[in-house]
Amino acid sequence: MMSKTVYQPFLNVFLILSLIPNVIAIAQQNVQLQTLDRAAQYQLGSENDLLIPINIWGFVEKPGQYLVPMNTDLISLLSFAGGPREGAKITNIRIVSSDPSLMNKIQEINVKKFLETGDPKLIPILRPRDTIVVKGTTFNWFREFISFISSLSFIGTFAYYMTRAID
Repeated sequence: MMSKTVYQPFLNVFLILSLIPNVIAIAQQNVQLQTLDRAAQYQLGSENDLLIPINIWGFVEKPGQYLVPMNTDLISLLSFAGGPREGAKITNIRIVSSDPSLMNKIQEINVKKFLETGDPKLIPILRPRDTIVVKGTTFNWFREFISFISSLSFIGTFAYYMTRAID
């Protein structure tokens, strides 16, 4: 029978490798792109429309930075990004503006109310370099937490049985 010290390096490697996907996912969520305030950020579209950069983060199908025509509204940008994902909190979408002339740099928009009423006054026109943040619902965060705990439980169970097999 092999000693406990023979299996220990393999167990350590397995534990480290099983945590790598979670660490990578956390690192990707924390990456933020910085844009500079310069004229080169503006481009002309196919119909000589001025295109402005807008960022969209969070629970949309295709988050990222988009060049959209001037006077694009929030609903159009959500559509460009593939729409909200399952688990998106559309009752509280945040628009963070980098425009120093605005008094209120953060707006909270209830897209669900717009979908129920059809009132276009509820949906703002986006400004250059706005950042849209679509958060997840509490249920979605709870589901991800349970998934994480399940992964930890699997690792713990594996480690337990490996140490028992060694003894």
